[in-house]
Amino acid sequence: MASKHDKTGRSKVKLTNFIALERYMTASPAWKTLSLPGRCAYLEVLDLYNGKNNGTIALSARGLSDRLGISRATAARALYDLTARGFIEPTRIGGFNIKTGVRRATEWRLTRYNCNRTGEVATQKYMRWQEGKIHFTVSPESHHGLTTEPPTSITQQNCRNVALS
Repeated sequence: MASKHDKTGRSKVKLTNFIALERYMTASPAWKTLSLPGRCAYLEVLDLYNGKNNGTIALSARGLSDRLGISRATAARALYDLTARGFIEPTRIGGFNIKTGVRRATEWRLTRYNCNRTGEVATQKYMRWQEGKIHFTVSPESHHGLTTEPPTSITQQNCRNVALS
């Protein structure tokens, strides 16, 4: 009968891919206040991450809704919650061209890992997130509406602060 272990006592069975959630992350206030669809969405984004594609993880609200079996509005809200709490960041905003009919999903970056697209180091913004604190400013000058910089005197007139819960 064949042995399941090699000479050193280690298993010969190869492990399959898995998703790891570190305890420090799940103990953070950002994770504890995250909704259930948001937590499931984070697992789906982690599932799409293969170790070499951080910054180019393509996932739209429609694709997420199909993967989780939820509505598109709930999926979009889950992606927004993950962005607001600092778990993911968009690196390329998706869109739809009505002339050509081409759809492009938003490409995401996990802040937990270094970005493979830009070379940016892991920021782990979710560890600095605090409930009730304003983390983003909605700005008409921004191409996707959210900026992480504090508003300047010019943009203070055109911006409104949004408290994220």
